[in-house]
Amino acid sequence: MIKNKIKAIKIGFLIVCILPTISQALDKEDILKYLVKSSYPEVKVIENDGSDDKENEENLKSTDNIKDGTNDTDNEEYVNVYVGEENKPETNEEKKAKETNNIIDSSYTNDIRVTKDKPQILIYHTHSSETYSDSPKNNYHSTNIENSVMAVGSALTTELTDKGWGVVHSTKYNDLSYNESYATSAKTIQSALSKYDSVKIAIDLHRDGLSLKDAQAKKTAHDKYTTEINGETVAKFFLVVGQRNQNVGELKRQAEEITALAEKKYPGLVCPVVTKQYGRFNQYMSDNGLLIEIGNNATSTKEALATSKYVAEILDEYYSDIK
Repeated sequence: MIKNKIKAIKIGFLIVCILPTISQALDKEDILKYLVKSSYPEVKVIENDGSDDKENEENLKSTDNIKDGTNDTDNEEYVNVYVGEENKPETNEEKKAKETNNIIDSSYTNDIRVTKDKPQILIYHTHSSETYSDSPKNNYHSTNIENSVMAVGSALTTELTDKGWGVVHSTKYNDLSYNESYATSAKTIQSALSKYDSVKIAIDLHRDGLSLKDAQAKKTAHDKYTTEINGETVAKFFLVVGQRNQNVGELKRQAEEITALAEKKYPGLVCPVVTKQYGRFNQYMSDNGLLIEIGNNATSTKEALATSKYVAEILDEYYSDIK
C-alpha cells in the first residue's frame, strides 16, 4: 500500500514538474510508453513500429500471452499493453455504432444468448476483440465481431445446442481495458454462474496469436495451424491449463483426455496441451474450466468456424455423462 502511494506521488511529480519541460521533445505516444514502463514494471509495452527489432518480435510472439508455439512453463506471465492507435480495440461507443452484424441478432439480449432452460455450458471470451486474418482491420484486435472469436463462439454455441446442450454464450467485451481482461471476465463468469447455477462447464474461447512479421511468417503460421478434414481446410485447436489453479490436477487431466480423444477421432486437428506455470486464467472458477484456442491470427474466420463442429462433437462425447 505504501509502495503504491509512493509510486503515485512519483508519477504526479513527473506529470507536474518534468513532463512540461520535455513535451517539446516527446510526443504523446512516447510519454505514454514511459509512464507505462515506469509505473508497471511487470508490463511489456508492445510497440508496432514495423521494425525487425528482435525484442519487439519476441514480445509479439503471442498477442494474448498464452502460447508462443512452445509448451513453455518457465516464462513469467506478462500483460500486453498495446501502444499505438492501430492496435487499440475500439471503445464501447464505437462498438455500439457498429451493432449491425450477423452475430449479435435477435437471439442475443444484453450480450447474452441462452439456448435452453437450465443450460450446462457457458462460453465466454476473456480476449473478446481477438480477430482472424481476414478482419478488415489488419491489427488482429478490434470489435469487428464477424471475424472474431465471438463469431466462432456463436457457431460453437449452435453446434452444441444442436447436440442437445443448453448453452449460455456471452458476447461481452472483457478486454477493452486489456490489463483488466481476466478481472473483467471473472465478473462475467460470476454473473453467469449466479444466474444459471445449472452450468457445469465454462469455456473461455480464444484464438492464438503469433508474430507475423512478413508474408512468409504468415504462411508458416497458417500452414502450421490448419489441417484438412473431409476435404475442408480447418483451423487446429488446443487447450491451455494454468498451473496456479488449485484444481490444476483435474484441469490438466481433462485437457489431456480431451486432446487424446480429438487426436483419435480427427488426427492432426489438435495440438498438445499447453501449460503455463504462472497462469490461472479463471479456470479455478469451474470444476470443468476449459481454455480453448481455435486457430490463430494467420488462419481465417472460415477455417476457425469450420473447426467449431468438430470441437462440439468432441466435447459432446467427452462430457456425455453430465449432459
